[in-house]
Amino acid sequence: MKDTFVQRCNLFSAACIAIYAAGLSVDVIDVDAAQYAAISRELLSSDNWIEITTRHHDYLDKPPLLFWLSAFSMKLFGVSNVAYKLPSFLFGILGIFSTAKLGALLYDRRTGALAGLMAATGLSVFIMFQDIRTDTLLFGTVTFAIWQIYLYLKSKNFWSLVLGFSGVGLAMLSKGPLGLVMPAMALSADFLYKRQWRNFLRWQWLVGLLIIAVILLPMSIGLYNQFDLHPEKMVNGNTRVSGLRFFYWTQSFGRITGESDWGTKYDNGAGPLFFTHTFLWVFLPWSVLTLLALLKSGIILVRSRFREGFLPEIISFGGFVLIFVALSASKYKLPHYIYVLVPLAAILSARFYLVEIQSRKRPVLVRLINTYFVIAGIALIMIPAVILLFVFPENTGWMWMIFAVFTLAAVFVLWKDKSVLTALCFVLLNCYAIGNLHFYPKLLTYQSGSVAGTIIASDPSRCENLYLVNPLYEYSVEFNSGIIPQHIYPDSSGYSTLMKSCDCAWLYVDQEGYDRLYPMIKDYVKRSEKLEHFAVQFLTPEFLNSSTRSTRVSTRYLLLFDPGTSEN
Repeated sequence: MKDTFVQRCNLFSAACIAIYAAGLSVDVIDVDAAQYAAISRELLSSDNWIEITTRHHDYLDKPPLLFWLSAFSMKLFGVSNVAYKLPSFLFGILGIFSTAKLGALLYDRRTGALAGLMAATGLSVFIMFQDIRTDTLLFGTVTFAIWQIYLYLKSKNFWSLVLGFSGVGLAMLSKGPLGLVMPAMALSADFLYKRQWRNFLRWQWLVGLLIIAVILLPMSIGLYNQFDLHPEKMVNGNTRVSGLRFFYWTQSFGRITGESDWGTKYDNGAGPLFFTHTFLWVFLPWSVLTLLALLKSGIILVRSRFREGFLPEIISFGGFVLIFVALSASKYKLPHYIYVLVPLAAILSARFYLVEIQSRKRPVLVRLINTYFVIAGIALIMIPAVILLFVFPENTGWMWMIFAVFTLAAVFVLWKDKSVLTALCFVLLNCYAIGNLHFYPKLLTYQSGSVAGTIIASDPSRCENLYLVNPLYEYSVEFNSGIIPQHIYPDSSGYSTLMKSCDCAWLYVDQEGYDRLYPMIKDYVKRSEKLEHFAVQFLTPEFLNSSTRSTRVSTRYLLLFDPGTSEN
């Protein structure tokens, strides 16, 4: 017999994924996503895929899985935003699917379906699918690994063991040793709670470690050849840098011990409680349910003195808490580091909702949660309305139709079925549809690097030289143009560099560089484009208000310099 609740959850999850797919063509965002896209494009033209470079310099920061997959996607489908994002998008879907399957394995189909829906509609997943970084791969691989290894423990299916440890290997290729530590923490919580000490010493884990080693072998060979065999190389200001040590220790654990520059040399001031408040918005609107579920599980554990049997499972609770504490120990933190906890939070939240809210055992709690959902729904309706009225009010006809359809659907189910959860899901679809189809495409027109790169790629002159004058870290111009840039400074030496090239060159410059360099080269400028610019990853109220945006937008210039021509 078909369960209409499960069907409804699956339908909403599929609709949300379809909306995310509509955003694949939107330009990649500076700095990180655009840099990773540029590295992937550079790798595409390389003869050596196991040694990663950026702008022809050795790259030692993130593991290579994202670059390998995106470069391969571009090889199959051509260079585009879609091709870069597609592999990560598919792994994100894997993460949502694995959340649903793990929830069903731990509890039942209803819990799994609702957990998958909550994972799909949480705010962080919407952001993650648009601003593609390595965390999207980690989200999918870690969740898949936990699901498959736990399935192996219950079913003894050998292929689940193989798939689970393959997931761990891919997770390590995505984000380093954390890809092993996170599944190990979640599963160890289960072993400890059930006093299953023999699970720590299974001989099958040796098979799993062998699978991981095989998966990591190409990366390890590349790191050894690129860095360990060349101690004379200057890497991030240091010589005698071991690529193997960096990936297997410094990049992850060095942020706790202080060996990594991230947290010492580069300190963003994130204290030990940074992820506590960050999680509240990362998993909106479901984070309140997660907090209540954590509180309930914690009270049960303390009252039962951690004896087995009082909680139906502890993978979601124990995994969430242990990973959260481990991430909080890092001396350098950013919001997207915690996205990997979304699947476990979704399972906790889904089970709490079904047991405490849908069953209506506690009327006061039910009223409070439903009131919160209604308030959240009203706020979420206002967000796209504000976007369409005040942020980007241009060409909004179709967007208002989408807004009306989803809003009316939410009102209808709330009035007819009294289903606050379903109404909230319609409101979330409305927000994400307006975000992907209108907000982000309009926003990225102010990322001048993307605009400049597109102009270069479509210009009939086919000039293949690109110089960045002052803006050094805007990789969107590099990815969109397909030209690896060089750097010059806006003074007489920069002018000499251009004249000695004796060839055409594109110049991407800020206002300061333009004011200093243009008077020296104006007779040789064949094309000049004035571009509006804003660092779109750092949104401000003044920028979002269309009436005050001009006070926050700066100017960039794209110049086609050709010493073979002169306007005089």
